[in-house]
Amino acid sequence: MHRPALAALCAALALGGCRQSNPPPAGQTAPSAPGSAAASVAPAAPVAVVDAGLPGAAATPLALGLAHSHTGSVDHLGRARTLADSGDAVEALAEARRQLADTPEDEEALGMVARGARALGQRALAAAAFEKLGRVREDDAVPLLQAARLRLELGDTDAAVRLASLALARDEGNVDGHQLLGRAALVRGELRVAIDWLEQARELAPAHGWVLNNLGFAYLRANENGRALEVLLRAAELLPGAALVQNNLGVALERAGRTDEAAAAFERSATLAPRYTRAQVNRARLAALRTVDAGSPPDPDAEEDGGSE
Repeated sequence: MHRPALAALCAALALGGCRQSNPPPAGQTAPSAPGSAAASVAPAAPVAVVDAGLPGAAATPLALGLAHSHTGSVDHLGRARTLADSGDAVEALAEARRQLADTPEDEEALGMVARGARALGQRALAAAAFEKLGRVREDDAVPLLQAARLRLELGDTDAAVRLASLALARDEGNVDGHQLLGRAALVRGELRVAIDWLEQARELAPAHGWVLNNLGFAYLRANENGRALEVLLRAAELLPGAALVQNNLGVALERAGRTDEAAAAFERSATLAPRYTRAQVNRARLAALRTVDAGSPPDPDAEEDGGSE
């Protein structure tokens, strides 16, 4: 299997990058090729950041620090901890950001802003904080991967690829880095690239259920249905309670002509997640096809998942 050269990839990204990150924390639709299953990304979330830091940083960075008029005697980080413990997430985030106005590279404050913003749904702020934390912790791949995941959820595959690639330069065996690059390629419709990255992730973690789900999804998108079925059967064994996986398995089984098993998989998916529209539609559609001659059926819907944190 071809393994993209990380050094060349990072160099290319530094010069400008590419265009466009579990049942969801956030949904995003990826374009589907004609005749393939529809796709959507789902599910494992200042002083201005002006230092160039990582290659390809945003030209107009999001401010992390929150300006304030207090003197240096105020312990904003201590206030943030107290507020977080009391359940006031909004004010805890504000105090952590005031701390960053005074000490822009405070690791604890950056972590609190990143986690707090993600919990409050402020994904752009969370991504900026994780990326800044990745600059401060020069050997740590995890903050970069967190930032990449959030950028992918926001639809910025350029940033997601850049950050995941830099994370792999720090930790080349990180399965989440490979999976994120595969997911970004899926969003772009680059199926062969996606499959290559996800196969590498599978080599690193053969029992990672979400990697297998996403690889199976990629094979479905590429109409390599035999491979998709093989991978998704294993994913369903590892994640029996995941509605997304059961739905995707149903798609693969239906394409293989195993309609009874497909109906059972769609039923399990719909039961596990009663509001999961794809499973409901697939279950109803297949039930109708099995009772009447409906002619040429629409293609069933499969779904890629963001994977674990």
